[in-house]
Amino acid sequence: MTPDLLLQEYQGRDWSGLTTRNHLGAIFEAMPQDASKLVTAMHSVNRGVNFYSFLRANFGSLRLKTEDDFRWKLQGTSNKNIPLVEAQKVDGTAVSTGDKLGIAHSQFYLVFSERYFTYPMLIVGEKNQVYPIRIVAPEEPYGNNWRYRCELFVGDPELFIPYDELTAGKRFSKEWAVVEHTMSKRGAEPNFTSPFSMRNKFTRIRMQSTIPGNMLKRPLVFQWQVVDDMNQKKTMSTWMEYHDWELDSQFEDMKAKLLNFATINERDDGTTAQIGDSGFELEQGAGLEQQIESSNLSFYNDFDLDIQWLYEHIMDLSDNTGYGEARKILMRTGRYGAYNFHKAIKNYTQLFTPIQNQDMIYKTGNGWGFSENFLEYRGPDGTTLGVLVDPSYDDDARFGKVKGPGGRGTAKSYEYQILNVGRVGGENNIQLVFPEDGEDIRGYQPGLRDPYDVNATQRGGKLMASEVDGYTVHRSFMGGVMVKDPTRCATIRPNVLAS
Repeated sequence: MTPDLLLQEYQGRDWSGLTTRNHLGAIFEAMPQDASKLVTAMHSVNRGVNFYSFLRANFGSLRLKTEDDFRWKLQGTSNKNIPLVEAQKVDGTAVSTGDKLGIAHSQFYLVFSERYFTYPMLIVGEKNQVYPIRIVAPEEPYGNNWRYRCELFVGDPELFIPYDELTAGKRFSKEWAVVEHTMSKRGAEPNFTSPFSMRNKFTRIRMQSTIPGNMLKRPLVFQWQVVDDMNQKKTMSTWMEYHDWELDSQFEDMKAKLLNFATINERDDGTTAQIGDSGFELEQGAGLEQQIESSNLSFYNDFDLDIQWLYEHIMDLSDNTGYGEARKILMRTGRYGAYNFHKAIKNYTQLFTPIQNQDMIYKTGNGWGFSENFLEYRGPDGTTLGVLVDPSYDDDARFGKVKGPGGRGTAKSYEYQILNVGRVGGENNIQLVFPEDGEDIRGYQPGLRDPYDVNATQRGGKLMASEVDGYTVHRSFMGGVMVKDPTRCATIRPNVLAS
């Protein structure tokens, strides 16, 4: 919808489908003696960075030979802690309040759901150094679980493990394997973690438009000025030029929305319920947002951002990168999210000392300017939080149905998406995926007239694919996105968008 401007003479009108010269008359293209022949395409200014192009330039892409579902392996860590199923006395009965497991070096059983520990390993619960436990015999199957015979590995015979430290769900981890100095016979065995498979689908999208033959070179009274991919201004004076630019521009928007916001439509049995005109299934894979939300989705109150809360939240979901290694985390958000991030840092820094930085003051003309724009925050562990402003979060058509506080911006503009917490297997954690052939197809179907042979002067006439006096342009795209390890990404969303 075109905004109401003070000196606006009439509203812009929207339409779709076949465009004839009558349409141009209906939108005042036939009016004589317009004072200005330039119409600025406002949406080209507001559209900003296309996130599809950003992903391709910064995260790379992968090409596969077929259009089949694409799969990848994800390896879990072998260093972890696991929950206790139950603790038992040496006679196999359950432990109860008042029992003193391990007193006087007595033995007992611990039951776990997986064969993670091995004899003669030391393991510890939540109070690591107070109650070290030694496994004294090889593990044994126990129903669907594994049972370990254990003892307290301490010198004090009066020490025992309190009941509260042995309830179901308490977590235990490996330490080391102590063996005798003389003639030891065995050590602990390593544990291994099997990889698991993840899968996503390609999605194909398509657009088309028909141009009548008498519209091919038709000049326009108005002229459109747009900015191309090279950031160069381009003035278009014919309907065909404007038509092609608008088709391509809207198609690029469709691609970006697909890769960002698509939700998989597959049923549990691997089929889909939706059928296209051809009688075959319509298949749609999961976009970037759905894959990230499947692992880490949290909400924050209202629209006020606390930089300490945000930083601590990201520290909780990210793994250690090693001693002294710096890590940079890119947070994708909208304009108002970036503004709130700026305010949060500014408020945080002013707790310590007022900001008095001469770099913020600059000379302009006969006066002075003041600049403040906080874009990064580096925390105590060396992790740097940076901001990427994505215009799609401020898309009023898609997200303006739920507004921010006081109607300022879209609620989506206040959302934060953590994109790159590290790399997986030496590769970018996020990658675009395309089939080897057919990523992006552009074709045209010529009729009686088309832009490549308007007069049909060749001997014997021209080749026609349609009897229509005009031609049809077709655009098609097939692709998808892969988040190799979703646990390294996160979505932090304002409560108003909770479903």
